[in-house]
Amino acid sequence: MIKYLVGSAALAVSMLAPIAQANDTAVPFVDVADSVEFNGWNQLVGSVVTGAQLAAGYGANVAGSGDAVLTRIAGTAYPAGGGLYEWGSPFSTFTLTDATVADNLTSVVFQSHSAPGGTGKGLYDVSLSYTVDGVDYLAALVDGNAQASAYKYFSWDLSDVTGIDAIKVTFSTEAHANSFAFQLDQVVAAVPEPSEYALLLAGLAFVGFAARRKQQA
Repeated sequence: MIKYLVGSAALAVSMLAPIAQANDTAVPFVDVADSVEFNGWNQLVGSVVTGAQLAAGYGANVAGSGDAVLTRIAGTAYPAGGGLYEWGSPFSTFTLTDATVADNLTSVVFQSHSAPGGTGKGLYDVSLSYTVDGVDYLAALVDGNAQASAYKYFSWDLSDVTGIDAIKVTFSTEAHANSFAFQLDQVVAAVPEPSEYALLLAGLAFVGFAARRKQQA
């Protein structure tokens, strides 16, 4: 009986564990724990997207994405046969902009997959800004994992910021770089539902009751 009750409590605890947002943007990308919204861009080739669409703003094209937009705001990168290709200077600058921000946003994660150019950077000058009441602020980078130049992972902590109206990731691409995919995740701290709290408390109460019965016996 006690084993059964302990199992019930363990089940309640497991229901409070974070759940990753699964997606299939690109093979190197990881599923981000506690992501409540992701936006993915892949197949950035000439047969799918045009340079004019990039300049005007190209919505996320991976199933399950939100309404964020990829925009080339400067430079000459264009959709080639393999991805977004940068022929030469002036190097290109892109933004990933999302005006639908999750409540209680705690962090933002940006992932990229590219074939680096001549210097091996691929992507560089990556930053995140957020807007509160019409004013833009620059967020501090927490993780800029560039161990593998083809795959990069960036994150920013926004847990101390409230009232965010929009977020924007800005980055540049170097000459002869080829960009294959991007993904932007909004992360919110897991908040258990009241029913989950009730199940957990009930399981713990049963365990305590069974323990007392055993002591009395």
